[in-house]
Amino acid sequence: MKRFNIIIDYLTLLIVICLGFISRFLSIQSRGKFGQFVGRFLMISRRRKKITYDNIKTAFPEFAEERIQEILVGSYHNLGITMMELLAFPYLKIDGFRKYLKYENEDLFRQIHSRGKGMILLSGHYGNWEMLACTAGAFSKIPITIVVKPQRNKLIDHYLNQYRTMYGNSIVPMSKAAKIMIKAIKNNEAVALLVDQSADASKDIFVDFFGRKAVTYEAPAALALRLNVPILIGFAVRNSDFTYTVELNELKHDDLNNDSAGIAELTKRHVAILENIIRKHPHLWAWQHNRWKHKAPNTENE
Repeated sequence: MKRFNIIIDYLTLLIVICLGFISRFLSIQSRGKFGQFVGRFLMISRRRKKITYDNIKTAFPEFAEERIQEILVGSYHNLGITMMELLAFPYLKIDGFRKYLKYENEDLFRQIHSRGKGMILLSGHYGNWEMLACTAGAFSKIPITIVVKPQRNKLIDHYLNQYRTMYGNSIVPMSKAAKIMIKAIKNNEAVALLVDQSADASKDIFVDFFGRKAVTYEAPAALALRLNVPILIGFAVRNSDFTYTVELNELKHDDLNNDSAGIAELTKRHVAILENIIRKHPHLWAWQHNRWKHKAPNTENE
């Protein structure tokens, strides 16, 4: 079985390399359309497709079946497009990224950085989160440490991390992130996290997310309140021509105390912002993730 898994991992890497070779020759629009095709292929997993369907139907009980299916297909398209664009990173260069993605208020990076307190950047698996992270560092010239959950396929994980770090960002796995995050912030650098991943039900916080309790990492809020770190939150919203627009917003927390209640409230705030942007463009979020797999305890933990 182990040997079989190794063969599958190498075959997957080969497919990814081939897709990357194709992606380098495509225009922005052609790459997007090809990504939609790749996304359709990703729907082959019945188990993952069922999770996707159930998540959408439960989040939007008022939607008709046709609308649910539209979001489902669109979400898979988004995954495929994001993949194909990530694989084109080595060939885009800074000028290429400038054509792809526009920040409406890019100066906010530098304004907050000038305070000398470091910075926490928050987003979710929405639009092209990979390009968002890459351009945040490349455009602002601020060192960014991205906290990630390593993929099971270590070959793919290593291969894609080379792309993610080629314009100055660094990667740290969630299990080793605590000290590195604190050090980066104290050096007036930035740390970036995706806040929509399922956290540790035994120690993190359950908050409302589309009407259901979802366990959410408390680290961003805890770090922000403990060290008085500014928080920036933004999402890469895809336009009809496959380009992106990003509006950055500072998430204020100077009214909160550095305690469990403050951490819970700040966590609720950034989750609410994520839910709001998903409701505007639900097909741009990765519904494939089993976000609500952990049940909240009977006692409220907010």
